[in-house]
Amino acid sequence: MAERRPAVPRPTGVLGGEDDSGAAGPRPGRWFPGWTVVVLMAAVLAIGVGVTFYGLSVYLSALTREGRGFSLTQVSVATSAFLVATGVTGLPVGRLLARYDARAVLLPGLLATALAVLAIGRVQTAWQLVLAYTLLGAGFAAISVIPASTLVARWFVRRRARAMSLVFLGLPVGGALVSPLVAVLVERLGVAGAGPWLAALLLGVAGPLSLAVRPDPGRRGLLPDGDAPSDGTTVDPATAGSSAADAFADPWFLLVGVALMLGMLSQLGALAHLYNAVSERLDTTIAATALSTAAAASVVGRLAGSWVFERVALPRATAGLMTLQAGSLVLLAVLPTHAAVVVATVAFGISMGNLQVLQPLLLADRYGARDFAAILARGNLLVTVGMALGPVTVGAVHDLAGDYTAALAACAVAAALGAVLMLRAGRLPAPAVR
Repeated sequence: MAERRPAVPRPTGVLGGEDDSGAAGPRPGRWFPGWTVVVLMAAVLAIGVGVTFYGLSVYLSALTREGRGFSLTQVSVATSAFLVATGVTGLPVGRLLARYDARAVLLPGLLATALAVLAIGRVQTAWQLVLAYTLLGAGFAAISVIPASTLVARWFVRRRARAMSLVFLGLPVGGALVSPLVAVLVERLGVAGAGPWLAALLLGVAGPLSLAVRPDPGRRGLLPDGDAPSDGTTVDPATAGSSAADAFADPWFLLVGVALMLGMLSQLGALAHLYNAVSERLDTTIAATALSTAAAASVVGRLAGSWVFERVALPRATAGLMTLQAGSLVLLAVLPTHAAVVVATVAFGISMGNLQVLQPLLLADRYGARDFAAILARGNLLVTVGMALGPVTVGAVHDLAGDYTAALAACAVAAALGAVLMLRAGRLPAPAVR
């Protein structure tokens, strides 16, 4: 399972648009195992994100109430350490995925996450809490966006947008189904008592699911999308495309990275403060409705995106979603009425459901699957910076201005700038493949 991936003949062209690899076409009447990989990784994502990312708010509430002396600031610092660790650890995760079977990354990631959850229930000091959250972030990096996106990029080309949207459904499913379970366990048993149950969920359920994942279609004698090589040879899709060095030297990479960083700064900043912003202006009932509306719209938007992204140029689609996000935040900022909140949160939820999916799609479409994991890891670091800065930025602007009008407007400006950068990136020529 941990063997190095064998070198195989490289097909002509980049597996990121039309299939130019000499495939004979899909095999009719047979289940393509790439869809099994999608289902398995969606389930792993749901469990992982439910225990970690969505579980952070549950742990924050419990840790500040359990009598171990943790302040809100100390737990918030630990949460920031989680985000930083997720972004930084993504870099070695990308390199490991390029060299080894994906299961050799997923299983240690699950083990690290399980150990971190157990540690969070036992730590007694602030520095110990930061270390536990850092381990949690490192484990999350190895079981979430980068491995899931890398596997989809290897198994799919023509249906990549659809497959990526479906695998990323694990994120809202984890928030809707797994995080409530985490909340119930922590509420009844405390963080320490819930830890063994959550570790069992990670290792006992997500572990076997990860073991069932197959790393690429080349080992099954297939090309992406289930195509059979016309000459009967096995082609490894991970060898097709631009090198990481060429991608990092491409101005498009930095331009898109900054654009997505601004989009995610806007998105996570607004999302983290959405409940407070609406309840401060209207009431808590409408605020709760706004959160649930945004969550439901994100699922609908993700499903619709799987169809749209196969038919619209990806930079243009990304710019459109960022513009929609900016408009929804302007509406929230200037018109705090019940009807406006519903319309704005539907629009915001649609953009929220798709921006995270678009980053791996954009990178795979431009650079192919050859060094995709390493390229995505560096791009994801920029996005993680935006995610970490978003809530802090919105909070700081709110405190300076005294209300959420300026804070939401700042989020809208960030999203609009991201849209402008994406449109500029869409006009840059594609890199030459060497």
